[in-house]
Amino acid sequence: MAIVNPVAYLQAGTYPASLDRLHQISMRFLPTTLSTSDIACRGGVLGGQSARQFAYSMTNWDVTVGKGVGLVENTFTSQGGDYSVFNTANQVLTVTASSPTTNRIDIIGVRVQDAFYTGVINSGDLAIVQGTPAAGAPSAPALPSSFLPLVQVTVNAATTTGVLTDLRKRTAVMGAVYQPFTAQISDNGTAIGEIQLLPASGVYPARLRTWDGAAWRGATPYAFAPPAITNLASLAATAQHIAASLSVADPGFSYKLKASGSLDWGMVNANQPDHPISLSVTLDNTNYNGGVISRGNMYSAAIAAANQPSSTVAAPVAHTAAQTGAHTVRLIARNSSGSQPMIIFPLDTMNTSQLTVELVPA
Repeated sequence: MAIVNPVAYLQAGTYPASLDRLHQISMRFLPTTLSTSDIACRGGVLGGQSARQFAYSMTNWDVTVGKGVGLVENTFTSQGGDYSVFNTANQVLTVTASSPTTNRIDIIGVRVQDAFYTGVINSGDLAIVQGTPAAGAPSAPALPSSFLPLVQVTVNAATTTGVLTDLRKRTAVMGAVYQPFTAQISDNGTAIGEIQLLPASGVYPARLRTWDGAAWRGATPYAFAPPAITNLASLAATAQHIAASLSVADPGFSYKLKASGSLDWGMVNANQPDHPISLSVTLDNTNYNGGVISRGNMYSAAIAAANQPSSTVAAPVAHTAAQTGAHTVRLIARNSSGSQPMIIFPLDTMNTSQLTVELVPA
C-alpha cells in the first residue's frame, strides 16, 4: 500500500470527502479489527453523556430511539473513510405488527446512504431492517452496507408488542478509556492497548482491563470477603467436610487466585500422634485431594474441658495457574485419623478459622 496523497493537510491540496473521513475519523478511532490492513474504524456509540447513547424503548409497535453520537463503518468500499453521525432528538419508528402464525426478527439502526458508491441518495437516518417471517425460530436479517445496529426487535406470533435486545457497542478514540455495553463485554478487543472500564457487577467494583492482542488483562487485584465457616460437631475418622465455599464470578479477564485457609479444631479423645487432620484449599473440586491449591496437615491435640479448640491447622498461601471464567474455591478438612472423631469450630472460638481468597490479574 502506497502513501495516500495528498497527505493532510497541504496548502494546495484538494481533499475529497473520503480523504477527510480517513484523516479525521478512521485513523483516530479504534480499528475495525486487529489484523486488517485497511484504514477503517470500528462502528459504535461514542461514550459520554448518558443522554446521547441512542437509548430506546417500545410501546405497542412504536420504538422510540433517543439522542446519540456514533460512528458508522464504511462498508461500501475499503479505504473510503468512515462516517460520524449524531441524532439530536427522539425519533419514533413503527415496526410492522405481528402475524397470527409466524415469528420475525427486525433490526433498528443507523443507516448511511452515499451516492458516491451506490444509488442516488446521500443521507443518514434511523431505519428498520425487517426480517423474514418463520413458523419456527426466526433468523436476523442481513444488514445493508454502512449500517450501525442498535436494537433487535423480536416479533413473536400473535403478540401486541416486541421483545427488545440491546445491540449497541461502544467505540472510542484510540488511547481513551471507555465503558462497554453489556452486549460487548465478551468481545475481543481490536487494538493492542485498548482500555475498557468494566461496570461494577456482583461483588466486583468497576475495574480496568487492557487488550494485549490475545486476551484481556486486568489491572487491579480484588480481595473477597471471607465466606462463613461451617462448624461440625463430629467428623468421623477418614471422613471429609467442606468447611467453606466461595464462588468466584468471571471478572472479564485472565487472573490467578491467591488462596489460603485455616481451621480451629480438636480431637475428641486423647492426644495421639497418629491422629492427623488434613486441610486443603481446592479449585472446582469437592474432594480434599482434588484440584488442590494449598494443603496443610497437623497431628491431633486433646480438646480442653471447656470444649474449646486446642489447635489450628493451616493451608499456606499459594497461587493457582492463570484462570478465565467463573470458579469455586473450597476449604475442605479431612479427618485422617484411623479411629478418632474430631470437631471443627466456627470463627467465633479462636478467631482463626478462615478461607482467604484474592483475585490477582494474570
